[in-house]
Amino acid sequence: MILSLGMGESSYVPDALIGVPQDQVEFDLIAFSQCYAHERIEWDALVFFAGYDGWCSPGALAATLAQPPGYVAKTLLQLAGKGLLVESILVTGPVYRLTDDRRLRRAVIRIGADFHPLTETVL
Repeated sequence: MILSLGMGESSYVPDALIGVPQDQVEFDLIAFSQCYAHERIEWDALVFFAGYDGWCSPGALAATLAQPPGYVAKTLLQLAGKGLLVESILVTGPVYRLTDDRRLRRAVIRIGADFHPLTETVL
């Protein structure tokens, strides 16, 4: 659904929010999800890191998410490029963690709690 914001501006709103009163829709969170997490694997990684205080290798995350290690490694590199994850290169390879931005952690947890099935088990 396309939502008119007035003055010629519009925004995409997921169909799941059709019929929900506007005061209950957090448009900042919708914008965040549209800008930073387009694929399921991106959400899986962000939700994992939001509930995990520490560094994690792509291989360990791939095992946790039951995804191919190369695919997870590529996704983590992309999320680090967007500034959502911090990358550290060790002798054994790269490791990642969520950035120190508390707003990011809160946004991922809030969106994940409403729309992501892994949130309940990871967080």
